[in-house]
Amino acid sequence: MKLLFLFTFIAVISLSFAQTKNESIDFTINSEVFNDQRTISVFVPSSYYSRDTTKNYPVAYLFDSQFSPYFSMVSSIISYYEQTSEGISMIVVGIHSKNRWGEFVPICEEKDLENIKGADRLTLFLKKEVIPLIDSTYRTNTFKIGIGHSLGGTFVINEIIKANSLFNGVIAASPNLTICNEKIVNKGEKFFMNKLKNQRFIYSSCGTVGDMENNFRKSLLHFDSAFSSNGINSIYWNCEILENRNHMTTFVPTFNNGYLALSSKLMLLDVQLIQMSEDSMHSISENLLAFYDELSSFTKEEQKLSVDQIMKYEKTLSYYKKYNACVELCRYASELLESEDIPKSKKKKVTKLISHRQIRAEFNAVAYKAYKFAQVEDYTNASRLYIEAFDMKLIRATHIVRMDAVPVLAQAGEIEEAFKQLGLLANKFKLRGNERFINDILCMPLHKDKRWKKLMDKLEKNKKSINSK
Repeated sequence: MKLLFLFTFIAVISLSFAQTKNESIDFTINSEVFNDQRTISVFVPSSYYSRDTTKNYPVAYLFDSQFSPYFSMVSSIISYYEQTSEGISMIVVGIHSKNRWGEFVPICEEKDLENIKGADRLTLFLKKEVIPLIDSTYRTNTFKIGIGHSLGGTFVINEIIKANSLFNGVIAASPNLTICNEKIVNKGEKFFMNKLKNQRFIYSSCGTVGDMENNFRKSLLHFDSAFSSNGINSIYWNCEILENRNHMTTFVPTFNNGYLALSSKLMLLDVQLIQMSEDSMHSISENLLAFYDELSSFTKEEQKLSVDQIMKYEKTLSYYKKYNACVELCRYASELLESEDIPKSKKKKVTKLISHRQIRAEFNAVAYKAYKFAQVEDYTNASRLYIEAFDMKLIRATHIVRMDAVPVLAQAGEIEEAFKQLGLLANKFKLRGNERFINDILCMPLHKDKRWKKLMDKLEKNKKSINSK
C-alpha cells in the first residue's frame, strides 16, 4: 500500500506539472481493486489557469474514454461552451475500460458478497483510487457527474440510484436497462419510492432506429414511469426520445443537451438573469438569493452571493440595458459590502467603484427611458428625462446619449439645452464630424441660431484634425 501511494504521488507530481492549457494527460494507476494497471485521462478547462487560483471545479467522469475521439469530443464541447459563457467549467476525467460488460454491469445474483464484482468493483476503484487522486491533484469541489453511453450509461444510471452515490448527477445516452430482467429499473422504482431529499440530476435518452435501441427504449420508458409515478421534486429527471437516431448517434445530442441543462442549474445564464430582472413580483436581489439557495441545495455546498459576483451580474444586465435592475444590484452590493471581512483599503476602493456604477446605472436608466419616449415621438417627456439625466453631472462615456438628445431637445423647444450639449460634444468630447446633426431634420429649429454654424464647423474641424495626424 505504501509503494502504491509512493508511485501515485510521483506520478501526480510529474504529470500535473507537465499539463498545460487545453491539453489532456494520462495517469497510470497500479490498481489494487483490479489488481492491474489502469489508465485515466484528465482534461482541465481554460479558466483553470486564470488568475483566480482559489476557484474549485466540478468533475465529470466520462466512461469508455479508451476511445480517444469520444474523450476529445466531450472535452471540446465543454471547452467551447465554457469559453462562450454558455456552460459550466468542468474538469473531465476519462475512465479507460478493459472489460466493458465486466465493469459496467451489476451482477444479477448478489450471493457472493465477499468478492466484489461487476459494477461494484468499478465503483470501488473510483471511490478508493481515482477520486482521491483527482482531488489531491486538482482544485475540485464536491460536485461530480457521471457520463456514459450504452453500457457506460447503464453504469451511471445504476450508480445514481444508490443512497450513497458517487455522483450528484448523470448523463446517460442509450443505457441498457434490459439486463437481469430490468434489475436496475426495479431498483430505481424502490429508490424513487424512498423520496430522497437531497437533489440529483439525471438526463437520459434513447433513439428509435434499430432493434437494440428499440429494446433499450422500452426499458428506459419503464424507468421513466417508475420515476413519474412517485412525484419526486428533489430529482431533475429527463427522458428524451430521439427520433431517427440509432445507437451510435444518440450520444452527441444527449450530452450536448444534458450538459446545457446541468449548466443552467450550476450557473446563472444570461437568459435566466434577464428573466429575473423582468420579474414584476420579486426584486432581482430576491431572485438571486433564491437561486443561490437552490444551488446550495443542489451541490450540497453553501453557495454565497458575493459582492464581486453581484457586480458581475450588474455588468451583464447593463449590457442588456436592464438599468433599473443594475441600480438595485448596486444598492444591494453596498449593503452586503458592510458585512464582508476585507481590508479597509480594499473596502474603500470597492465602495467607490459601486458608487460610480450606481450613478452610471441611474443615469442610463433615465436616459434609456428618454430614448424610448423619443422613439414614439414624445419629445416633451423625452427632453425632460434627458435633462434630468444630465443634471446628475455624469460626464465620462456619455457622448452617445448626448448625441441622441440634441435633436429631441430641439424638437421640444429646449434650444439652450440643445446648444449646451452640442458645445460639450464639440469641445469636451472632441466629437469628429457633423453628419449626425447637419443631416437630421429634427435639428432644423437650431439652424437659425448663429451658434449652429460655429459648432458644426468645430465638429468638422475635429474630424479633419484627426485625419491629418
